[in-house]
Amino acid sequence: MSGLLEQLVNGLTLGSQYALVAAGLALIFGVLEIVNFAHGELVMVGAYLLYAGATYLGLPYPVAALGTVAGMVIFGIGFYLAVVHRILHRGWQVQLVATLAVSIVLINLAIVVEGSLPKTVFSELSVRTVDLGGVTIATQRLVVLGATGITFAALVWFLHRTRTGQAMRALAQNREAAVVVGLPAARIGLVTVAIAAAMAGVAAATITPLYSASPTMGTLLAIKAFAAVIMGGFGNVTGAVLSGFVLGISEALAIGYISSAYADVIVFSIMIAVLLVRPHGLFGRVVRA
Repeated sequence: MSGLLEQLVNGLTLGSQYALVAAGLALIFGVLEIVNFAHGELVMVGAYLLYAGATYLGLPYPVAALGTVAGMVIFGIGFYLAVVHRILHRGWQVQLVATLAVSIVLINLAIVVEGSLPKTVFSELSVRTVDLGGVTIATQRLVVLGATGITFAALVWFLHRTRTGQAMRALAQNREAAVVVGLPAARIGLVTVAIAAAMAGVAAATITPLYSASPTMGTLLAIKAFAAVIMGGFGNVTGAVLSGFVLGISEALAIGYISSAYADVIVFSIMIAVLLVRPHGLFGRVVRA
């Protein structure tokens, strides 16, 4: 029983990472109708911001983590102005190539600046442990779960209780009608990308102390986040979040009870099985071509 609880906590930790990234992807697609192939690299940038703050500036972990999220908001705004805003009304081929190019540039820039070896970020919370039901769990994992819960609660509040959040939902439901009635699509798009980047920053700030920062860390993460988005239904944030946790728990159970060699196979097999039953995802809808 203790082993199962340990794997569930590990799965929720992985799921938090996938859910935060998948929610950002779903939010950008839902509001802007763009698939951001550079989204995994936003987490990588956040991880290196955390490393820079903790190592070069000597900031304590909580301050470096908050600085990482704030830095990613600024990075998201810059990413929108420099790239996303310029390709909004271009074909999907241009959008794919542009965001994929940003991904490649960021990976190679990280290699040039910091090298290809992984960088670790020390946090006292990673070595502190708590006992839950006879299972010893790193406090940092609880930080991951708590930060993820707070982030999603804030996102739900923002989308339902603020004018900008309601405008984002209106754009996601019917972009043409929302623009006709005067909603500022450009400003809302900027806010959307900034929020998605902030969630990537939360993932980076909380997960990096448990693992490490590396130039290619976002590649597989983005693939699994895409799987969660597809499984939940493109543009559906709730579906992406729930699917992210399903994939994370499934991966942890596969590693714990089968083999790490089959973890990715099982994760993507679950996605395929869901799509065979529901081609548009668990909470999906048919989108315009």
